[in-house]
Amino acid sequence: MLNLAFDTATLWGRFALAEGNDLLTYQPVNVSGSYADALLPIVDNLFHVAGREFDELAAIGVTMGPGSFTGVRIGIATAKGLAYGLGIPLVAVPTLVAMAAALLADTPECESAIPVLDARRGELFAAVYRRAGPWVEPLAEPAVLPPDTWWEKIRVLAPNLEQPVWGGDGVALLVGQGKDLRPELRKRGAPVIRHWSAAHPATARALVLAMGNRFVNLPEFHPFTLMPLYLRASDAEIKKRLDLTPQKPDADIHSYRGPQPG
Repeated sequence: MLNLAFDTATLWGRFALAEGNDLLTYQPVNVSGSYADALLPIVDNLFHVAGREFDELAAIGVTMGPGSFTGVRIGIATAKGLAYGLGIPLVAVPTLVAMAAALLADTPECESAIPVLDARRGELFAAVYRRAGPWVEPLAEPAVLPPDTWWEKIRVLAPNLEQPVWGGDGVALLVGQGKDLRPELRKRGAPVIRHWSAAHPATARALVLAMGNRFVNLPEFHPFTLMPLYLRASDAEIKKRLDLTPQKPDADIHSYRGPQPG
C-alpha cells in the first residue's frame, strides 16, 4: 500500500512516501517562496526517487494546521484535489499531533511531547501529548495562547519539566533562553542534556508510517469535508473585522456533481 504524506503548515516543509511500514523516501524542504509553486514538483520528485507512479497511490495524508495560513490552505487544497481526483482515502491530523509523534519517535526515552509553534502577536500554537502505542494522545489539545499561559498549563500537566521532549520554532519563546530561561528550568551543579529543539520535526515521516500501521487509527475525511485548523482568524480578516473561515462543511457533501455529460 503506497502512501504519501506532507506537511506545509510552516516554511519547513516535510514530505514522505512509504510502502506500508517501509519508508521509501523522506524529503525536508525549506520553502522560501510559495508552496503553490513548490509543492507538486517536490511530490513529483518523491515518486521519481522512489521509482513509483501516481496511479499506485493508495492514500494521502496531510497536516491540517495550525501554522501559516497560506501554507495550510495550499497543503489541504492539494491533498483534497489529489484524493478526490484519484478516488483514494484522505487522512488529516493537526500539525501539532504530527510534530509530537515525530518528536517521540526520535526520542524513545521520553513519554510525552510538547510541540510549539510561534503564532506571532505574542502567542504560541502549542499542545501536550503523551505516547500511546505507536501514536500519541492529547493531554492538552492544540490552542493559541500567550507563552505565560501555556507555561502555567504545562507545569500542571508535566510537573517534571525535564521529562518531555520539546520541539518547534516556538520553544525558545516558551521556555526562554540564556538569562531569560524560566526559573523552574535553571539548574545548579552539573549541566543536564535537555530534549529541546527549535527545528521542525519529521512530521511527514511520522504521519506516512502511521498510515501504514494497522494499530494506528487516523481520521479519514471526504475531500469536501476537510476543514483547516487555524485556531484564529488571519491578519487580513482581523483588519477587515471579518471571519471568513467556515465553522463546518456543507452538510450535503455530494452537492457538487462535477461536469455533466453534454
